[in-house]
Amino acid sequence: MMHGLLLRGIPFPILAAVAVLWISAAVGLVESGGDWIAYTDRGDSNPFTEILLFSLMFADLVNAALGLAIQFHQRWARSTVIGLCIFRSATTLIAAIAGETSPYLPIAINLTLIVLMLFPSSAAWCDR
Repeated sequence: MMHGLLLRGIPFPILAAVAVLWISAAVGLVESGGDWIAYTDRGDSNPFTEILLFSLMFADLVNAALGLAIQFHQRWARSTVIGLCIFRSATTLIAAIAGETSPYLPIAINLTLIVLMLFPSSAAWCDR
């Protein structure tokens, strides 16, 4: 029996956090993949753009891995999600101040994940 993959007994905050992490990873990979294809079709090479696009795809893969780790009761994954969401919110605010992006959706997702991870049931799930 694969204990970590069953939905029975998983607290709602964990289910919601895992869903948000997996959905954000999937959406992000589709968007980043499309951006990568559009970039490579242009034919010019800019190392900064390549690093940025690679970093975005890597961050999406990290979200997927964290969702899986939380599903398997990994304590480090819970604290990593909280720390990364704080960091990502700060960098989103900096980018918004610079006029590069709209901060509302990314910050809402990050704050949602932080709140979900702070529930006592989430802590108990990850501390098993």
